[in-house]
Parts: sequence; structure tokens; C-alpha cells
Amino acid sequence: MIGPDGPEITAYIARMDLRDDDLTSLANSLAELVGAPITIEDPDSSVLAYSQSVGAERSQAVDDARITTILGRQVPPHYRALLDDAGVFMEVARSRDVVTVDLPGSGMTQRAIVAVRDEAGALLGSVWAAVPEGITAEQRQSMRDLAPVVADRLVRLRERADSTRRQTVEVVEALLSGGDEAVRVAQAQGLRTPCTALVLASDRARRPVPASRAGAFVLHLAAVAPSAAAAQVDDVVYAVVAGPETAAARVARDFLARSRGPLVIGVGRQVESAAAIDLSARDADAVVRVLRRRGRTGVVETVRGALADVVALRSADAWAGYEEFSPLTALVRFDEEQNAELLPTARAYLAHGGDVGAAAASLHVHPNTLRNRLRRASQAVGVDLDDPDTRLLLALHLKMAEVADADEG
Repeated sequence: MIGPDGPEITAYIARMDLRDDDLTSLANSLAELVGAPITIEDPDSSVLAYSQSVGAERSQAVDDARITTILGRQVPPHYRALLDDAGVFMEVARSRDVVTVDLPGSGMTQRAIVAVRDEAGALLGSVWAAVPEGITAEQRQSMRDLAPVVADRLVRLRERADSTRRQTVEVVEALLSGGDEAVRVAQAQGLRTPCTALVLASDRARRPVPASRAGAFVLHLAAVAPSAAAAQVDDVVYAVVAGPETAAARVARDFLARSRGPLVIGVGRQVESAAAIDLSARDADAVVRVLRRRGRTGVVETVRGALADVVALRSADAWAGYEEFSPLTALVRFDEEQNAELLPTARAYLAHGGDVGAAAASLHVHPNTLRNRLRRASQAVGVDLDDPDTRLLLALHLKMAEVADADEG
């Protein structure tokens, strides 16, 4: 073993560099103590920190699993599946002792793992040591002793991150509220106008954006739009970006082009004053609903691109109490009572801009058959599709019904 042993361990831990919360320094100190390459990982197998070389005379054994894990900052899916199949993650999660794993033929040298928990016993992460020759009793004891040190550091980092996150959420919520408060916060943040709101969401309702993807989006914005304000609020990530709608959409597309997972981004209108950011955010929310309705994933859409569906969503309240007078209601009722096909006929006629030949072809009927159905709709039901107002009401109610059906689904 390279590090101290026996009663020297406690004294060594006391001398470790704990002046700040730099996890890399901590990982290096742990590598010295254990005498093995170290990675500190979160419960999702993302790498929080890893040790550097401990000296030429103390060459750290590496393998493909360690190299690819460090490069990707995440245990690769192949190795994660092997470890999962072997029950390693489950054993680490429930064990209070050091867990060892040896998977011959996997390309992974032996590992020793100890869980890191807070005072309540909740899992904060784990420490992994590469031990090609197997773990010694001294190394096992060292890993047991170092776990509380790592836990203390992770708790401090989590508290600091939680505090920062709360402050950021407060800033974003103030911006989304619009009005004078949004103007004040925008000035304090150095957020220029015009500006545009974005919403990053999962492609299905009631499914939150994974924390890793939300964090990656916030980091992406910090790199390409430094004055942007972004935070996860409930299940989605709201962001306010300086610049016009087109620039905001480009930033969003750049992120999704590199991201993984079933995500969508809605882009609101460009607003000239921070006081109107709430309007842009409302647009972006509506666009996300539209994208989910369309079954789209991995796409960015602007309010302009989804305007028809967005307006239909906003029109639902206007129809309340008037459905009985709608031409759609009349056609549906007649079709149900007479086993007719007036609604499909009317729908095809609208979809083809009043072109009888094209509408008839889409229904695989003769144009005269379609004309007869249109005449019947006018005479028997009172729905005259040659009347512009009737066509407008029918088209709007059809669109609204389509949106409502998709939301229910």
C-alpha cells in the first residue's frame, strides 16, 4: 500500500487539504491515502472528480473503463450495464462497507467502491478505486474512513448549489412575471432587450426534464449567451435570452443538436421591454404544448411556426357556451343520426381550399358525389360552406377540437 496505514490514517485525513471545496484536490488526496486511482461519482454514475497521477514512482493503473469514464464524465452505457447486471449498484446502495467487483473479460480491472451518505443515510454518491491486484485490508479501512470526509464535502457543495439554484429560480420567476419587477431584475442581471423566452421540456406532459439535461442547457446558455437567465422551474427549464426570436431559436437548436433524450424547446415572441417577458414565456409554454400534441421530439419551434395551433389553444375559452351553434356540432349530429359523411366531406373541402376535384380525389369519390354532399349539408343542416364566415367558424372549431383531443391523449 502507498498511503498510511493503521492509526496513521486518522492523522493523515486530518492533514488533507480541506481548505476549499475543490473535489479534484480531494480526489488527489484520497488517491494518496488509498494508493490507487480514484473517481468520485454521483448516484447516476456521473463523474464529479477524479485523481491525477500520484507521481512517476506511483504509476496509476488505468483501463479502458476508467479512461472512457473520465473522458465522458459518465460511466459508459456498456460498462454501466455490466455493473448493473452484476448487481453492483444495488449492493453499493445498501452496503455500509466497501464493495469489491471483478468482472473478468470485461476490460475492467478490479474495483473497490464505498458509498457516500449524508447524516440521514441518503446516498450522495460513491468513491471508486482501481485495484488491479485486489484490495488490501489497509486500503479497505482507508476507504471506510474517507467516506465521511467525502460526504461532508458533497453536502457542502450541495448546500451551496441549492442556495445558488434558489437565487437563480427567484431571478427567472421575477423575469417571467413581467412588469416593473422584471425590468428591475433584467437591469440588475445585465439582460439587454429585445429579449426572448425559451422553454426546454420533455416531449411528453408530466415528465420532467432530467436534471443532467437541465444542467447542460443552463451551462450551454452560460457559454453562448452569458447574460441569459435560466433555471428549472417545476418540470421544465425557463430561459430568457437577449436578442430576437431568430437568435434565440438558433441557440436552442445548437443545444438540441448536441443533446440526448426526448426533448423539445418552445420559443416565444421577441419583446422590446423586459416588462413583457411574461408574454414571451406564455408563447413558449403554448408552443411546447403544440409540439407535444404533434408528437414531435428533438425539435425547436417558434410561436410563428406553430401559430395556428397556438391560437386554437387560446381560443378554447372563447367557444365555451357557443358549441351548440357551431357548424361542427351540426355536422357531427347529422352524421350520427343519418349515418352520413358530411363532416369528412366538409373537412376535405376546407383542406383543399374549396377545390372540389382535389377534395373528391382525397375521399376517393366522384366530384358530383362531393357536390351533392355539400348541397345536402347546406339544405339539411344549414352549413353553407360557400359562406366565408361558416368556413372560418368550422375551421377554427375543427382546429380547437384537434388540439383538445391531443391534450386529452
